[in-house]
Amino acid sequence: MRCSVWLAALALLIALPAAAANGAASAGPLAEAVSVRALRFGDAGPAVAELQRLLAANGFDPGPVDGIFGPLTEAAVLAAQRHYGLTVDGLAGRMTVGALQSRPQAPVTAAAYDVPERGEGALVVYEASPLAAPRGGDAGTVALTFHHLPAAEELSALLDALRAQGARATFFVTGDEAERRPADLGRIRADGHEIGSLGYREVDLRDRPAVAVRLQLRRASQAIERAVGERPALLRPPLGRFDRQLRRLAAEEGLDLVLWSNAVAAPGAGAGPVQLADHALRALHPGAVLMLPLDVPGGVEAAKRVLAGIAAAGYRAVPQEPGVIDNS
Repeated sequence: MRCSVWLAALALLIALPAAAANGAASAGPLAEAVSVRALRFGDAGPAVAELQRLLAANGFDPGPVDGIFGPLTEAAVLAAQRHYGLTVDGLAGRMTVGALQSRPQAPVTAAAYDVPERGEGALVVYEASPLAAPRGGDAGTVALTFHHLPAAEELSALLDALRAQGARATFFVTGDEAERRPADLGRIRADGHEIGSLGYREVDLRDRPAVAVRLQLRRASQAIERAVGERPALLRPPLGRFDRQLRRLAAEEGLDLVLWSNAVAAPGAGAGPVQLADHALRALHPGAVLMLPLDVPGGVEAAKRVLAGIAAAGYRAVPQEPGVIDNS
């Protein structure tokens, strides 16, 4: 495998000068950005939008061309890297961009989006079907999930909206939040919603000593248990990033590692409630797992819009189940 990666890299280095000569006159923000550093999850701007168009033109679906390097764009970059025999790290640098610019378009199969068989895990994103009514006329279900807690008064408004719709959800929180706001977690649980873990603090747990990762997971579970009287069953990997060690330690701590279906605007990307809700509803299909952050401006308003969209499409919102990344 290592040999094939090096051979692919050597072939690309030979091809890059010609590609650069052909494209020098039309160098845009993408070329300028990757000359400094690789684009990555959380980036936003014209360079990301150009990358998304390039991925789409080569058959790697990055989701909407919105200039936000979110989970769908990362999944497309990972698929492209596997397809071209490059190092699979999810970073869109000169090698990856050069391959997209200089290699002929090729059809991409679903296998390109499989979880890589290597030490580092990648965010798993399942493509959603277009918005459609549930099969057979029965009310289909989607898992509705939230990250973090909004201000207390906004939380009251959200709980009222969930109650009015007869909807239930899973609230993923950090151990730190559970220690600071146990009464609010109690209110959430009393309304029939589930509580999941984001770790003690939402920090990237990859490549950290196992003892430190275990401490993060255990402290979070203990804090949530003190707040609501039971330990969480689900773990959302902080920042959506995980590796095999995190999966193993989570299992040993009695936590089922789960993800979600929809794209989410990166923090600081300026997304408002309309954009947040649109990203979530774009992934609405039977068995989808929708995620909305509540600690961003407009998060609760976006959640209300998603609730209305779920009801209008004939679906029913339920908590996420253990063992489920995408329920379809």
